[in-house]
Amino acid sequence: MKQFRLYISQFCSVAMVAATITLLTPATSAQENKNKDLYSENGMLNHLAVGAQLGLGGPGIDVAVPVHRLVTLRAGIVGNAVGDIKFKAINTASEITQTQLVEDDAVRRAQMIDKVELAIKPRFWNAFVMAEVHPFPTPFYFAAGLFAGNRTFLHFRNTNEGSLEALYDANQKVQDYNNLFHTNYPPVGLKFGDYVFTADENYNIDVKMKTTAVKPYLGIGFGQSMARYHRLSVALDAGLMFWGSPEFVLNNGKVIKSTSKESGITHFISWFSAYPMIQLRLAYKIF
Repeated sequence: MKQFRLYISQFCSVAMVAATITLLTPATSAQENKNKDLYSENGMLNHLAVGAQLGLGGPGIDVAVPVHRLVTLRAGIVGNAVGDIKFKAINTASEITQTQLVEDDAVRRAQMIDKVELAIKPRFWNAFVMAEVHPFPTPFYFAAGLFAGNRTFLHFRNTNEGSLEALYDANQKVQDYNNLFHTNYPPVGLKFGDYVFTADENYNIDVKMKTTAVKPYLGIGFGQSMARYHRLSVALDAGLMFWGSPEFVLNNGKVIKSTSKESGITHFISWFSAYPMIQLRLAYKIF
């Protein structure tokens, strides 16, 4: 009888242990799967996400792949192609006071022009490659990469095609006068801050604000470019794209020198060697 009771007791003990193991196994497996998701979801090239973004850099599209459990690599294209921005610019012929120049017919005709409408055409596109590093178990990350594309950030052109013959002739007259009498009268053209945009031989203003072609980027972000447990993800990037000091260039390749080094737009351009980028990105993980 005692032996039977011993068997019953041992059987109950084994049953309890087995039941406990059975109950704990799903929880353990779930925890292991969770840890597996946490540390292997972003393994080497095992996922792909496509995204669309919008911000100060303009609209863009990209693809993202994980290259390490802490690093996501993105590549795409971003840029601006918004409508023209129009404004009126004053011509500098009205500032000429030298008697011999004022009496010239070309200068007189130029002085009769009050203001000319210019259009700023933003046309700035760049391809980019960017690495996002997630060193902490938080939505914050660091970003670094390269943008490469066209050098023209802004394009200035008069809206009335071929209408600036008087400004072109007056500027030629001033240049001839400076060469002959060794004077230093400023060129005749349209004012943009501390710069003077002169008309070309086609009687147009054709000036481009240019930057470097390759532009490094450093920034931080919040969110996910590669969703860990869902299909959709949202991220916000903020950083600086280093594009050098912009220059105003005529269509013949000549760089326009400013009339002042200490004030106005020249002072602004001197420190505007990095363009601020704030982009909101929505991504969909394909697999």
